[in-house]
Amino acid sequence: MSLIILVIIATLMPLSVGAQSPNTYTSIIVTDVLSGAPVVGGTFITDLQVSITNSASPQVGVMSVEIWLPFDSSVVTVSDFDGNPANGTQVEIKNGFFDGDLTIEANEVIIGAMPSSAPLECTTAGACVHVAVGHTGGSGPVTNRTETVATITWAGLATGSPAIGIAVVPPGVPPGSVLSDPAGEPIPINSTSVPTIIVTDTGAIEGVVQRQGTQTGHTGTDITTTAAGNRVVATATTTADGGFSLVVPMGNTYTINASYPGYLQSQKDSVHIVGTTVDIGPTTLVGGDVNADNCINILDVVSIIGKFGRTGLPASTPEDINDDGMINILDLTIAAGNFTRCGPTPWVLQ
Repeated sequence: MSLIILVIIATLMPLSVGAQSPNTYTSIIVTDVLSGAPVVGGTFITDLQVSITNSASPQVGVMSVEIWLPFDSSVVTVSDFDGNPANGTQVEIKNGFFDGDLTIEANEVIIGAMPSSAPLECTTAGACVHVAVGHTGGSGPVTNRTETVATITWAGLATGSPAIGIAVVPPGVPPGSVLSDPAGEPIPINSTSVPTIIVTDTGAIEGVVQRQGTQTGHTGTDITTTAAGNRVVATATTTADGGFSLVVPMGNTYTINASYPGYLQSQKDSVHIVGTTVDIGPTTLVGGDVNADNCINILDVVSIIGKFGRTGLPASTPEDINDDGMINILDLTIAAGNFTRCGPTPWVLQ
């Protein structure tokens, strides 16, 4: 039995130690959802990051990376970054982890038959994101940094887990994800991190936002929906009657914020989506916040007075609170009437 255990341990140990150091720790990371929402019919964004830390000499530096991310293509697909079908589906390669001139050897999303260079995890999944990136110049080998090498926009196709993974094998046992030093030696990958993501059905949040004193209708107010951690889930702008509709994942709790230049923000907290549509009702944005600090005070009044009498102004000029194209007594009256008020105001009609 002890012999069997020793054989297993030997198999799990890195097979190449050319770039290994006891003072080096590396990781490949798929971040949590940065924006958007993992819902059927929606898109969401994650970053692909590489991390290396050297706590003492000798230091090991990363000069290039090759990463394979298997996923379930029945649940999600990848939105093409450049929109050019001639070069296939690609992700957004970024300067971040590397600070020199990027050299891109691979940038592809493979669904279906895999090339012989693909790792077993990709062949099994039948879908993989494959990127291979390095750099020349810059600060040379990266020895201490955690940053992005690519940004991926996923599109939800069906409910369930997209089963996003990171295909890693011991150095010297191709194929798989690889970190390479300047001499072409593989650097052991000490850990990987992938968030738990579940694609869900969608719900909707509807409401109406009116602007105090407006002369041109209620078009153009920005609506932002955030979830835990202030992560932006969905955005919209209001129509002429102030109406809006936001598509969001069901089963979560959200905060809705409405904003427009020259007005205090209005906010609705703890909106829980348990059915297909939740109507949060109407609210009124209070005018007079010219400098966008979410309070109406002497600074805003002085700014309006300083531009008093100007005409021919474009819509959403902050001092032209009512959007009638001129700064006049109507704008000053609105601001003065709301003097000392601060936002975000409650989600109610004023």
